[in-house]
Parts: sequence; C-alpha cells; structure tokens
Amino acid sequence: MYSLLGGKFTDFWRDQFSDAFSGGLGHAVDEAINPDPVSFFGLEVNPALYTAIIISAIIIVFAIILRVFVIPRFKKNPKGLQLILESMIGYFDRSAVNTLHKKHGGFVGPFIFTMAMFIASGTLIELVGLRPAFSSINTCFASGIAAFIVINICGFREKKLKRIKRYVPNILNLMSDIAVPLSLSLRLFGSIMSGFIIMELLYSTVFLSFAIPSAVAIITTFFHAVLQAYLFATLSVIFTQEAIE
Repeated sequence: MYSLLGGKFTDFWRDQFSDAFSGGLGHAVDEAINPDPVSFFGLEVNPALYTAIIISAIIIVFAIILRVFVIPRFKKNPKGLQLILESMIGYFDRSAVNTLHKKHGGFVGPFIFTMAMFIASGTLIELVGLRPAFSSINTCFASGIAAFIVINICGFREKKLKRIKRYVPNILNLMSDIAVPLSLSLRLFGSIMSGFIIMELLYSTVFLSFAIPSAVAIITTFFHAVLQAYLFATLSVIFTQEAIE
C-alpha cells in the first residue's frame, strides 16, 4: 500500500514537472502574449482595453472626489493625505518647471503626473487579478502618441514655424522625432509584458504556485509600476526639453 501511494505521489510530481518545463510553460506564455479576445460593442478586442477603461474611470472619479470634498478643506500646514498629494504633485511640477521653465512646465507637469498615475495604476491592477493595461501594445502606443503630441505642442509654442523648418534641410530630424513615440511605447510594453509573462510562468507551475508568486508578484509588480511611471515621465520631460531648445 505504501509503495502504491509512493508511486502515485512520484507520478504526480513527475507529471507536474513535465508540464511545467515542457508544454505547460509554452501554453502559459502563449496565453500571456495572445489572450482570448473579449467583446467590446461587437468588436473583438484585447481584455487589456477593459482594464484601461477601469483605471481611467477610477482616476477620474478619484480626481472628482478630491476636487469636491478634499481640496476645499486643505490647510496651510499640510498633513496626512494633503501632505502626500502636495508632495507627489510638487515633485512632478518641480521636475517639469526646473527643466522646461515655467512657460512649458505648467503645461507638461500635469500631463506627466497624470500619465505616471495611469501607468502605475494600470500595472498595479495586476495584483487584483486583472490583466495589466500595458500588456497591450495598443495602450502603450496610445500613451506614446499622447506624449508625442504634448512634446510637439511645446515645440511649436517655443519655435513656431522654425519647428517645421528644421525638417527641410535634414530629413533625419523628422525620423528622430517619429522615433520618440516608438521608443516610449516599446520600452513600456517590453517591460510590463516581460513582468507579466514571468508571473504567468510562476502561476502555471504547481510546485511554485503556493507562496513564491505572492511574494514575487508584489515585488516585481510594484517595481515595474513605479519604475516605468518614473521613466515615462522623465523621458517625456527630456524629449520636450529637446523640442524647445
């Protein structure tokens, strides 16, 4: 009897090992990269679209609540939530103003703060079981294009028609500007998707799916969320600085 139980136990873990390091991993990676599409008003779309909509709605509602109920009660000596909000917003405003001066910093600062919150929230939502918003290349391209528009608005405000003339003698300037949204988008997509794939691999392996994923998920997800939000905001400011110089 003991040999029979021992044999079944050995067979079970042999099968789990085989699945984890053969077809199982490939299937997990395939599901992470190519999820089953969902319906969105009759269109078959990536489920990350719903995550992006949820995150956008949460941010908008949270901003409305802050504006209506919290900000009117701000005091001269900040503490608690007021201190946290002022520290976060002040950091992004100072980063933009110190680099771009007040003329453009007041416009770029709110944008990079909003994008940083969207990127961080869209990544952290993975911790509650939803697909990260930026695991879809479309979300990343949309963010990169938004940054590209803001960058060029500042460039035209500063140089006006000279911004167009820089493309005439040297076509490489046009190519370098087009590469900006691609660089921002692909960097964001590569980092978020790689972290998501790693977590899917851990969860797909039975003998690693008890405690390791819970610890690794918190570390890697928070790391990706904070780092990518910071990098996107910083690079947006740097590219804007290049556009106005």
